[in-house]
Amino acid sequence: MINNQHNKEITLGLIAARKNSVGVKNKNLIKIKNQEITKIAIKLALNCSAIDYVILSTDSNKILNLIKKNKKLIKLKRAKKLTKNNTPMLPVIKNAITYFEKKKNKKVSKLVIFDPTSPLRKKSDVEMAIKKFKKNKPDLLLSVNDSGHNPYFSMLEKNGKYYRLSKDPKNNPGARQLVPKVYEVNTIVWIYSRKAIFYEKRRIPKKTLIFKTPVNRSIDIDTKNDINKIYFYLKKIKKYEKYEK
Repeated sequence: MINNQHNKEITLGLIAARKNSVGVKNKNLIKIKNQEITKIAIKLALNCSAIDYVILSTDSNKILNLIKKNKKLIKLKRAKKLTKNNTPMLPVIKNAITYFEKKKNKKVSKLVIFDPTSPLRKKSDVEMAIKKFKKNKPDLLLSVNDSGHNPYFSMLEKNGKYYRLSKDPKNNPGARQLVPKVYEVNTIVWIYSRKAIFYEKRRIPKKTLIFKTPVNRSIDIDTKNDINKIYFYLKKIKKYEKYEK
């Protein structure tokens, strides 16, 4: 039986980083400022006081060895069946929690995902998101940014021979300002409740809230162009800091 000392709610941080990737080769080992993006995510998670433990789930020995031993860090060599290109995130999350609870005999109440592909994440992003999660108690709190496109106005999908708006508005809007506001999901921070993971069994459960992040830092590495965007942002910040001095 799992026993949480003094009924303490455990907040578990998860870094999921498999060795093979689609789009960008060895994506999780890309270096930003001479440091692997997975290592950046692990170090940030370990430095968050609101995170009780951090679990690194990977099938790569190289990734497992990026960080030396840390009393707050648990390393999990992921099974092959959970490393396929089409493997959903939910089974990976469940596997990580089950492994942690068996190893530490502590029950996880919520899980925070630190996706390595968002290297511009700040510790303050995570801390503020956790505060909002604790206050509002959703099943999922996920980071979003303003979207450049809107399915009610500027996104099409095929409908037989022709095309139509991806989401059909009730009226026939002639301006973007007349359609519902939508947001683009990013991977800066996702926080799931235990209930959502083991009982809702949905990537986006019904009780979902958002945490807005600035567009210029909300870059997920999926293509080589995304890497260029990150370096462009860092170069601009460096110039600004130099100017401020």
